[in-house]
Parts: sequence; structure tokens; C-alpha cells
Amino acid sequence: MGKSNINRRYLRRRKSWIKRNAVPLTLWGIIILVLAACVLLVCMKAFSFGLFKNKSNSNASKEAEKQTEAAINPENANWIETKIPEKTEVTYKAPEGVKYPYYIKVNRAMNCTTVYGIDSDGKYTIPVIAFATSCGRAGNETITGEDYVTTDKYEWRLMVDGTYGHYAFRINGSYLFHSVPFLSANSASLESEEFNKLGDYASLGCVRMCVRDVKWLYDNCESGTKVTIYDDPTTPGPLGKPATIKIPTSGAKAAWDPTDENPNNPWKDSKPEIKGAKDIVVKVGEKADLLKDITATDTCGNDISANVIAAGKYTYDIPGQYEITYFVRDAIDREAEVKVSLKVEK
Repeated sequence: MGKSNINRRYLRRRKSWIKRNAVPLTLWGIIILVLAACVLLVCMKAFSFGLFKNKSNSNASKEAEKQTEAAINPENANWIETKIPEKTEVTYKAPEGVKYPYYIKVNRAMNCTTVYGIDSDGKYTIPVIAFATSCGRAGNETITGEDYVTTDKYEWRLMVDGTYGHYAFRINGSYLFHSVPFLSANSASLESEEFNKLGDYASLGCVRMCVRDVKWLYDNCESGTKVTIYDDPTTPGPLGKPATIKIPTSGAKAAWDPTDENPNNPWKDSKPEIKGAKDIVVKVGEKADLLKDITATDTCGNDISANVIAAGKYTYDIPGQYEITYFVRDAIDREAEVKVSLKVEK
């Protein structure tokens, strides 16, 4: 009985305490719930902002990647491409059965000779090859006229002044195509000063050429080939006038025509030379002067730096390593080339 009374008294006291503190407990619960809700809201906002920020950063990163990819896409790059010029070759094929497939025209006024091929109508309308020549000026003028018929050919021919012409080919009377004069019937006796006049008036009336060129006429044009000599001071011919090369007037090689195919010719292994070529490194977007400090000389040692080209395909927009070929061809069609690397770095 005593224990039961104690429990009832405890229960009455507990019930009385709950009644007295009901309002404060409810208030505290509300405060705690509000605080919890605020904390939760702040956390949610922070989490949401973090996601948004990360997403924004991610989008920005992806956009930057896209821009980078676009910037280095080969299709968007500014490519530079320079090719080595092809050597001029005679591609004309003489028709079968035609005895005289060529016609020779000499423009005396511009010291240029052009050979024409025959077309399907039997007319000489196809420009085939051109040569720089030296005709005679007033006092020793080269004749002019149409349809001269070539006759005799001579590997060496004594000229009126006691010199010799190599691969002489008679045009009419005492007028011939022949090489620059030699002091004797010997390839090692060239008059070098006269050779350096090629392309200008210099002869005593004949039409002079370098050995290579006059030999082309000698080998390809039959006796009976027709020749016209005329004056046109404005246009050398449809193929233009080829450049000429200068040789030294003293020394072991001075007495030789550098175009002569004679196996004893000291010029036979000579060729142009390019100097100053080296690898190049630049940053993306920078540009390099590829021809800076590049010089070149021709077969005979003359400066032809202005003729050098930097050939290759490259861009300054994309990191990479590109091959550049420095190339030069001289007046007698000999060539030189040097390869270097163009490195474009990030």
C-alpha cells in the first residue's frame, strides 16, 4: 500500500509540472523548428549555389575548350602554302611524218629567239622553247626577213674574225646560228667577255647563243627549217626572254661555257648554294620572316638571293612542326634546296 501511494503522488507531481510548463515547451519547440528550418534552407541554398557555380564553371570550361578546339581546328587555321616552281620543260611532241616540225623566229630588237611547233592544221603556232641570243647592231646588223631556209651544220665553224663557233647552223649566206665565239675549236677556249654579253647586241651579224641552246637547234631542227628575223621592241616573244648567267673572266673555269655538256667541263658539278638556313621557333600567333638572312649564289657565284623561295605548307595558328624548303633555280636551270624546321609552340 505504501508503494502504491508513492507512485500516485509521483504521477500527480509530474502531471502538475507538465501543466505548468506546457506553454514554454511549445514555444521552445517552435523556436527549435524555425531554427532547424532556417539552417536547412541555408544549407539548401548553399548546396544549390554550389551546384550552379560548379555547373557554370563547367560550362565556361567547356566553352573555353570549344573555343580552343575551334582555334586549332585545321579547317579554321590560316594556312600558308608555297610550292616549288616546276622547271620549264619542252612538252611538245613533233607529229610523225612531218619533216620540218619547227619554225624559228628571231626577235632581233630584243635578242630573243622562239621556236614554234606545227599544229594540226600544218601551221607553226605552238610556242615550244625560247632562247636568249646576241644579234648584231648597226654596222654589223643581223639581217631581217621571212622564211629563210637553213642549210649547213657544223660542229665547229671558223668565223670571219678568226674565232670559232660551236654547233653552227647556217641561216642564209654568211649569217649563222652559233655559240659564243671560242678562240679555237676547243671547248676550253671560250671568250668569256663575249659570253657575258648574251642577251644584248654583241655579234658581227650572226645569232649567238650559249652552247646548250644552239645545240638544241642543231639537234632538233633539220636543215631546211625556216627562219624569220624581225624587230619587235615591245614583246620578246610568247614565252618571254630567258635570263642569262655571268661567268668569271679569269680563273680555271673562265674559258668554259657552263652550259656545255662536255664531260671535261669544270662547271659540270657546280650548282647554286643557299646560306643562312636554320631551324625557326615561334609562339602561336607570332610570324617569322622566313627569308631573313637567307642568301644564295648561282652556279657561277653570282648573287641570286632575291630568287630564293621558302616552300612548304604551314600555319602560325596551330602548334606543330612544319617543314620549310628553301629553294632556288638559276639561269641555267640548276637548283639548290635546304630543308629546315618551323616549330610553332604554345
